[in-house]
Amino acid sequence: MDRARAGDARAFEELAASHERALFRHVARLLGPDDAEDAVQDAFLSAWRSMRSFEGTSFRAWLFRIATNRSLDVIRARKRRGELPLEPAEDEERTWAEPPSPGPSLDQLVAGAEVRALVEAALRTIPAEQRAALLLRDVEGFDYEEIAGITAAELGTVKSRIHRARLAVRNALVAQGWKSAAG
Repeated sequence: MDRARAGDARAFEELAASHERALFRHVARLLGPDDAEDAVQDAFLSAWRSMRSFEGTSFRAWLFRIATNRSLDVIRARKRRGELPLEPAEDEERTWAEPPSPGPSLDQLVAGAEVRALVEAALRTIPAEQRAALLLRDVEGFDYEEIAGITAAELGTVKSRIHRARLAVRNALVAQGWKSAAG
């Protein structure tokens, strides 16, 4: 951390690499995979430019704050101008190969993928601020105080957003017919 603050690019690269996957997953859940890479790169660039002035104790929380704010900016911009795809989506030909080692059956994999798809769809139905807080808590494991710092919101607001997001996701899953969400 000290070397990165002093301007050592390799040290910053090591710090960034250790958080890149988790940050990408988080941003992809907020924006979708198509825009996630750009937002993550913007976050890393912004962090690098501001590294000398970083005075916090958690580089991870600081980085997530930058990426979350960038993602919310993108979502707000989309709402203001709307987005239409330039070209219709094309179905890519996908092949499936037998896994090299024993693992879950195909039925289990499909069921898991279906549940994940339902949850991802439910997440897309809730407001961006609620979605960000919920993902930071339940997926990334930040505590409420860290989330308050990342999202620049009061602690009570964070707790309220997470509670409302959990209810909204549950209700969306129940509305889609997922019985397990009710139990």
